[in-house]
Formats: sequence, C-alpha cells, structure tokens
Amino acid sequence: MRQRWYEKSIRRNLLDFHIDEWNPLFLSKLDPAHFAECAATLKSTAATVFANTHTGLCNYPTTVGEMHAGLKGRDALGELISALHRRGIDVVVYYVMIFADWYWDNHPDARIVDANGQAIKVLINSKGSPRRFSTTCPNNVDYRRFVVAQIEEICDGSEFEGVWPDMTFWPTICYCASCRERYSREVGGEIPRVIDWEDPVWVGFQRKRQEGMVEFGQLVTDTFKKKKPHLSVAHQSLAFHADWSMGGSLELAGVTDWLSADLYGERYGLSLFAKLFYSLSRIKPFEHINTWCWPDIHEHLITRTEDHLRLTALSAMANHGAIVFIDAIDPIGTVHTRNYATGRKVYADVEKYEKEVGGRFCQDVGIYYSYESNIDLKENGRGVVEAAYTFENTWKHVSSPTAHRNAAINLARTLIQHHIPFGALTRKDLGRLSDRQVICLPNVALMSAEEAEAMRAYVRNGGSILATGKTSLISADGRRQPTFLLADLFGCDYVGETREVVTYCAPSGVRDELFPGFLPTYPVTLYDTQLKVRTRKGAEVIATLSLPYTDPTESRYSSILTDPPAAPTESPSILINRFGKGQVVYAAGVIESWEHDSQRQVLVNLVRLLASRPFFVECRAPKSVEITLFMQEDRKRYVANVLNYQQELPNIPIQGLKLRIRMDGRKPKGACMLPEHAPLRNTVAPDSVEVEIPVLKDFAMVEVSWQ
Repeated sequence: MRQRWYEKSIRRNLLDFHIDEWNPLFLSKLDPAHFAECAATLKSTAATVFANTHTGLCNYPTTVGEMHAGLKGRDALGELISALHRRGIDVVVYYVMIFADWYWDNHPDARIVDANGQAIKVLINSKGSPRRFSTTCPNNVDYRRFVVAQIEEICDGSEFEGVWPDMTFWPTICYCASCRERYSREVGGEIPRVIDWEDPVWVGFQRKRQEGMVEFGQLVTDTFKKKKPHLSVAHQSLAFHADWSMGGSLELAGVTDWLSADLYGERYGLSLFAKLFYSLSRIKPFEHINTWCWPDIHEHLITRTEDHLRLTALSAMANHGAIVFIDAIDPIGTVHTRNYATGRKVYADVEKYEKEVGGRFCQDVGIYYSYESNIDLKENGRGVVEAAYTFENTWKHVSSPTAHRNAAINLARTLIQHHIPFGALTRKDLGRLSDRQVICLPNVALMSAEEAEAMRAYVRNGGSILATGKTSLISADGRRQPTFLLADLFGCDYVGETREVVTYCAPSGVRDELFPGFLPTYPVTLYDTQLKVRTRKGAEVIATLSLPYTDPTESRYSSILTDPPAAPTESPSILINRFGKGQVVYAAGVIESWEHDSQRQVLVNLVRLLASRPFFVECRAPKSVEITLFMQEDRKRYVANVLNYQQELPNIPIQGLKLRIRMDGRKPKGACMLPEHAPLRNTVAPDSVEVEIPVLKDFAMVEVSWQ
C-alpha cells in the first residue's frame, strides 16, 4: 500500500511570509528553487507553502481575490510546489481564513465587531501600537462564499498532498450584524453581554459560538476534500490550546484529520497539550509547530540555540508528535540559510528515532480536559468589555490560577516533576476511562449527566478519582445544581463558599503522613476560596478548612504582612470516600494551583494513594526529566522516551538514572538503548524490570522487550 505523505517522517517545515506589497522590492527576490534546496538540506520530508497570507493577498494568479503586486504575475505557489516535488518533498498548502486584510478592507460589512461596537484591526504582540491584523466574521454568508470560491480555485490550479487552514478560531466575541441576525433567528433576542457561566442564556450563546466554528471549519474541510479527496486537512488548532473565547470544542476536533498548532511557552503546558492533541487526533502523529526564532513567531532574527531546537523537536516526538519548524521569510523574499544548517543537525537526531516511535501510550493518570469547563468562574457577572474580550485588549485577559485550564497545566507540571505517567482525556474517552488508574477532575465545574454517569460507573468498577473545587456543581447548560452531580462519589454535599480568598487545608490527624511538614496548627496555604461542604456517611475527612483571622479583603488584619490561619473549622477540606470497588479524593479547593514543592508533594501523595498498583514506569530523577512510555505489542516491547529538559541549557548530564517498568505478567527478554540496540544493565524483579541509563544528556530511547 502506498505510503501517505504524513507517514514518511515526523520532520517538516513551513515557509512563512505574511509580507505586504507597498514596497516594490517586497518578494522580488523570492527563489522557490533555493527554498526547496534548503528544505532538502534540512532533511524535511514535507513543506508548507502559502497560497495566501494574513495580508489577504494571493501568491498565485487569482480571479477571486487579489494577487501580491511584488510577484509581478508569477505563480509563486505553483513554482514552490514544483520545486519541492522535484526534490521528492511533499507539499502542504497554507490557506488563511478570518484574519485576511484584503477582504476586510474591501468588505466592511463582513468585519468582526467587538462588544464595544468597534470593527478595528487587532493588536497582537506588536511593539508600540500598530494594529496589523484584520478579522472577518465566519458567520458572514458572503465571506463564506468567497472562502469556498478561493479554495476551489487553489485546488483547480495546483496539485499537493495536504492543506493547513489557518486561524480556525474566534478572535474575540463578535457582535456584527451577521452574528446578531443568526442569534436572533436561531435563539431569539439579543446576544448577551455579561459573562455568567451559571446562566443558561450565556452558556447557550457560547455553545452557539462553538457550533458556528465547527460549521465553518467543516465547510472548509469539505470544500478541500470535495475537490481533492486524497488531501489531508489539518486545521490550525490554537482553539484547543486557548481558553473559551476562541470557541474550541470536542466537536471542532472532528473537522481536522489531526491537531496542529504553533505553540510556544513553558515546557509543562506544551507537554499537557501534546498529550491532549494526541488524544484528540484521529490520525497520528499530531503536529507541534514552532519557530526557530526566540521566543516566538514575532521575532525575526534571534534564533533559538541548537539545544533548544533539539529539545523542542524531541519533546514532540516523545508524545508521538511531528515537529514543524517555521522559517519567516525576509520581506524581499530571501531565507536565512544558516537556520537550515542548524535545523539539519536537529532533524538528524530526530530521524534516527523515527522508526521506533508509536504504539499504545501508557498512561496511569488521566487529566480530564473539558471544553465546557474551559472557563474562569471568577469572570461571572463581569461584562464582556470589563473582562477585556475586545479589540482594545486582544488576548490580554488573564484567567485565575484555579480556572480549569490553568489547574490542568499546573497538575501536569506536578506529575511531570514526579515522573508519573499521565495523559489527557476528554468526552471522547468516556467509554475508555478504565484504561487509567486515576482520573483527575481539575475544577471541572460544568458537567453533563452523561459525564457524571461515566465517572460513577468508572469508580463503581474499581477506578479512582481526584476531584477539586466546583467539579460537577453546574450542569453542562449552565444551571447551578443544589449539590454536586457527583456528590455520591465525593462523599459530601455542597453548602456554600468562603468569602476569604486565602484559606488553609489543615491535616485532621487521621492521614497526616500525606501532609509531610504540615500540622493542624501549620496547615497548607491555598490562595483561593474553598467550598463549604457537608460530609456524607462513610466519608473520611483527612483535612479540614482553616480560615485566617480576618477576611483578607477587609481593612482589619491580624498580621500586616500575611494572613495567618486561625483555629480550624469543622468544614471538610479534603475527603476520601469509598464508592463501589473504587475510591475518590475530593478537595474543596483547587489544590492543583499549589506551586511550592512542599504543596505539590501533598498533591502527589494523594494521587499515589489512589493508585491500585505500581505505575507503568517509575524513576527517581531530577525534575527536569520527563518520561513517556509506549507499548508496541506487535514488536513485543515497551519503548520509554526519557527527556532531560533543564531550565538552563545546555543540559548538565545526569549519571546513573534508573527506570522501573511494570511488565503486567510479561516475561522480560532484555533491555537496550535505541536506535543502536546497545545493551543496558537491567535487573528483573517480580513483574517489573529496572533499567539503568549510564548517562542522560538530552534524550534517551529505551527498549524493554519481552518473550
């Protein structure tokens, strides 16, 4: 069977040129043959080239839009495709939607209008205050017709293997005429302007936003595949990484063959979203796109070090992802050849591991990620303008540490630093919850009856859950419940919430070993409110709520610098409850937000308490080490990816690192380092193998085979 382009390797690149046309020199030096040679030098097997750009201008002769003047009639897209194909490199065509200057300039009625009534250009990471990004509403019927016509034109004019539709998300909350008319027709009334996740009207509006983006994304996918059924379509997947405002949803994942996004930021969030992208992608691998400039795509010259690029690529591979490096072209059309030489060294390292990747991702802990709960309840009652969801504050709003997304990221960081194998789960996985020992519900406030029943069945049959905060207190359609939908699992009922925004978890005296370094009189600080709950029969209270002497928001204080705890209350803070064959730990506060090592240790102790057997892989190593494990049944082996990603690079090598891998009844055959198959010292124990890695600098791939 002929290999599809995305099966050939996980090494790809993207030529980025959102270049305007006011200067006659712009794009005048574009040399498709030279770029193709650079891509070959990089040892990339697929390259993404632009049909159009954020300017809205086309890089090919068009009858639908307008061509870039600097190309002087040249079919740059066609030339790039031909040059790449001549070198055996597959082509992905980039097509941008929504963020398109030319259409915005020429069709004022299609412009997105924010809650201030403004239809202005968007400020995104520009120095000073130039507004460089125009945004067109996907609910505008004429714009949809334009997109369809332009896609058809691109497909008719070129042959290519894949397509990357960019910007499949809402830039802000839109109140344009098209959105208002559609909302009035389908729902009735005016679009709400006050955020309230406990108001079915507001929640219903958000569902309409999600539905609208799914509809638009599906239109784009269907148009491409109708013209070229063989195409792979991988939409820009930033909506799955961002908060609620971009309109991400589980259903949106259904319009793309796999998830693909240019993601930046610290390694822990990237690791969580790599696992989420893996979980949501119908086809593996997902794609992690990253620029080789630092810190992100808004820098043109400062290049990441070779070490940084290597770890970026290897971290994607360790989660069964492909890496795509972006090269931002110079305005005149030239590329930075030196970056391809550096990238070649990185891709040479990736290439040697490619044939070893894949299999079943072994994950003991599942972080449940909910696109219904991907919100910040602290925004309740705030206007859309007040909460900064406008063009004046594009993407400047900051959610609280206890919001679901932030809690999930912080939990991922804790699990990574303690080398606990984890993954991400969504509604898509409700039928496979039993694949994990422990499921974590980080402030999953909005929950459906279907989700609640799946969690209930999972625990009844022997599973374990760690749940926090307002998990299951609000129905999926935004109705506050009298108590938790999962109250029977939690072993407690909702009573209220503290006014105090600094609270404490005080060990109760029955499981104090879970709280090393803390005492009833020296409890664990939580910089947030906690819920007040009433214990049900059979639940075990292992920590109680302790409050400061005064409400930190009032002027009266006990200590001028801090808010020390007073005597503990009798209200439970953390409980353990048996349910069926399983057990649940419920915390009345969002303890995933804990940041200090001593606090994180308590969280890890709770996760370990819930595990019914050893984890797939265990390791005593510095925090910088992350391990992912894949089972390859057809090759009778486990493959462990061991990544050393230190805060300061280059890495300091780690000596004598030992892994213990659970065998689940399989008889070990041996252990070696891949891809060389160099034997590794190993010790067989009952149902496990301990393997020693003599020296770990950046990355090691370890095979443990069985008979």
